[in-house]
Amino acid sequence: MRTLRWLTTWARARPDKPTRGVVTEDVRIGRGEEAIRARRHRPARGQSPRPGWVILHGATIPGPDHLAIARLAVALAGAGAVVLVPEVREWRQLRLDPAPALAVLRLAIGHMHDHPGVRSGGVVLVGTSFGCPQTLITAADPALRGHVRGVLGFGTYHSLADTIRFGLTGQFEWRGRTEYLRPDPYGRWVVASNYLHRIPGYEEAEDVSRALGELATLAGQHGIMSWEPSSDPFKERVLASVSPGNRGLFRLFAPVAAREPDPILANELAPLLAEAGRATHPGLELRDSLPAGVLPPVRLIHGRHDHLIPFTETLALERFLRKRADVTATVTDLFAHSKGSGRQVARPGEAVRFLAAIRGALGLDGA
Repeated sequence: MRTLRWLTTWARARPDKPTRGVVTEDVRIGRGEEAIRARRHRPARGQSPRPGWVILHGATIPGPDHLAIARLAVALAGAGAVVLVPEVREWRQLRLDPAPALAVLRLAIGHMHDHPGVRSGGVVLVGTSFGCPQTLITAADPALRGHVRGVLGFGTYHSLADTIRFGLTGQFEWRGRTEYLRPDPYGRWVVASNYLHRIPGYEEAEDVSRALGELATLAGQHGIMSWEPSSDPFKERVLASVSPGNRGLFRLFAPVAAREPDPILANELAPLLAEAGRATHPGLELRDSLPAGVLPPVRLIHGRHDHLIPFTETLALERFLRKRADVTATVTDLFAHSKGSGRQVARPGEAVRFLAAIRGALGLDGA
């Protein structure tokens, strides 16, 4: 029954109007300088207390207003949960430092623990994309034991190097073969804006990093698809701020929409970007940052045709977590990061598998 309520609310949810049966309100959590904005969704009727969920958005300009995040939160509320979506300001500015997200999660967990409308026994953390590793780190923190009862991850990654390689080349390894799927350029723009100028020998490319960051910001603000010709005028706009000697490097990351990055140069730069990312923010990969504490049950879902992070990353994360947690992963045609990446018409078996994954995810809160 809860799965059906989730599905019907998901289908009804629209960004421009309230969803019947769900109350959405803006709140502030924390005190003083630590206080942050958040959005809370809850059922309009029924008895309290209810299961608590906290959704951590990824590196995206809209933050809690991201259409997929808002739709997921409303669907969970429609299924009977109180859902909090806190804002990570740095991530809305496309700065990939994981530390602010960890602080935000602790604030959100404390807020839900003290909320009279939220059932005791811990919340479920939801990590989307770049945010999932931080939810797992938080869930494994011994100081928070008993405060987190489950983790749900959507479209996440395990290996920074493999994820960056895919973003630059579209290549990923699957069953002993190198496969290809056209990558969404947005991911490489964000990564390069943070780490390109931190690669030894590329210190003079800071103007390229800034321009790519501005390009990713414009894409987020205007809702343009990063791989469509509508993005080309924005590329020309930000290219004007790049020194003539660095414009070829900018074009490697942001060629005109009809072209892809030079594969040889892209394969050379991908591991360098990954190493710069690890050196700058060691918490980006779980193998280096996951505490030794006990993990709650983990459920992972990833789109088979995801153009931002390949589905193989979630499968790799599942293998990594097997010795630490009750973990399952579902790869589906019915979910992906980029618009148009998910299949609109699914085989019956695919729909059944997706609904089973949602049912398993909802079961994390014990309701």
